Amino acid sequence: MSEPAHLLGTFDEEDCTYCDGDLVTGSYKDNEAIVCDDCGTPAVQLW
Repeated sequence: MSEPAHLLGTFDEEDCTYCDGDLVTGSYKDNEAIVCDDCGTPAVQLW
């Protein structure tokens, strides 16, 4: 597993700090990211 994928994987399935949603692997503004599956707020973003 590459370092960026490993970094993102450490946050996957955690709880969002802004709502009751879960953090999932996705994208934010065309960057790999961990985002809330409910509110869409990014927790981690890689450039």
